Amino acid sequence: MTTDSQTSPTSVSLLELFTGFLLIGLMGFGGIASSANYVIVERNRWLNPKDFVEMFGICSILPGGNFMNATVMIGDRYQGPMGSVVGLFGLLFMPLLILLGIAVTYDHFSYLPDVRAATGGAASAAAGMILGSAARMGKGVRWGLPSVSLAVATFVLVGIVRLPLWSIMLTMVPVSVAYSLYIGRRS
Repeated sequence: MTTDSQTSPTSVSLLELFTGFLLIGLMGFGGIASSANYVIVERNRWLNPKDFVEMFGICSILPGGNFMNATVMIGDRYQGPMGSVVGLFGLLFMPLLILLGIAVTYDHFSYLPDVRAATGGAASAAAGMILGSAARMGKGVRWGLPSVSLAVATFVLVGIVRLPLWSIMLTMVPVSVAYSLYIGRRS
């Protein structure tokens, strides 16, 4: 088990970035949060759990895919722009090949009832994986009444009220940042 005090390596090679992100891409069926956490925090120790959660928070508000943004940030941290390119290539290479294979296969067999049933089952499994990833990432958060209130309010606004994401980002991000700054000053 890692701790928040774990130190990050001072150097990560291009090959290590490529293979690390290739592994994340291969393991990340249905979402890569837990796979990325395993490779980046637990296996390679590129970031500690606290830094990983903070980086994911930053990447979540940037345009584009969260972990594509994280890949660019980590690649740049250790190898500059070339590290970002190599990391992205590693992250996307195998999923692209797998997706092309699945798309061609699905195109040929999508009319079958069993294939339609399997697609519905896969959607349920994906929802479970998202919940599992959220639970795992929640371990890196200081949970108190304000944190839980912000998380529940965000869930209600997104999942139940169905407000546009941009409006939630404009309100919840400043409130969350202000709360984090307040807690940081009290600590």
